[in-house]
Amino acid sequence: MIKVKIYAEYRDILGTNEIDVPHDTLTFKEIVDYISQKYNKEFINAAIQNGKINEYMLVMVGDRMLTSIEDTIKDGEILKILATAHGG
Repeated sequence: MIKVKIYAEYRDILGTNEIDVPHDTLTFKEIVDYISQKYNKEFINAAIQNGKINEYMLVMVGDRMLTSIEDTIKDGEILKILATAHGG
């Protein structure tokens, strides 16, 4: 199982701050697809833009930052989805 922790505006979109994804290994895109289908179809548009991770989204697994929608997350890992700091 992959645990996903969701913060800031993404938590507001999904209505939850933690999701368990019942798979052994998935790409970031596959996890986003799963979450979008189960919680809010608009999440995919917030997470992936032009085939890339949204530039305002910070995605971490442990101390590793994901840079591609094809990066994999494995069973037992915790995926963290955060908003980058922005504003004026």
